[in-house]
Amino acid sequence: MRWRGFLKAGSSSRLLALLFLALAPALAQGLPQVRELSERELYWFLANRTQEVVAVGLPPASLGEALKEKRLTLVLGREAPPTWARGAKVVRLGGTPMAGWFLLADGRFFVAPKGAAFVVVESPEVVAVLRGYFAVAWGK
Repeated sequence: MRWRGFLKAGSSSRLLALLFLALAPALAQGLPQVRELSERELYWFLANRTQEVVAVGLPPASLGEALKEKRLTLVLGREAPPTWARGAKVVRLGGTPMAGWFLLADGRFFVAPKGAAFVVVESPEVVAVLRGYFAVAWGK
């Protein structure tokens, strides 16, 4: 009853203030930035903009080449690490080989295949949640 009177009696500025109060928590965290990249663009992104990468499953060898000089952690089933991943830390989850793959980079980026392209989500919150799940699996 009070809200109806608040909205009827007020101007659009009251409605705007109410809308802002409702959306403030979402705006405070920020919306994730999502980009779709070609394989060539993703290679450049990984080679030039990342330093530390956690690969869950095995990305294509063409992208793996971009990860050679990175602090790399591979999370695998029972598949063998590829030659481009020499020196990488390997964490075994056991079971069968991974069916797919995704990357967590620099605590900010989630990278995954999407059809013929790749999606890059810039969201420290998304990466923190996924790393948390794997930390439990790794026993950390």
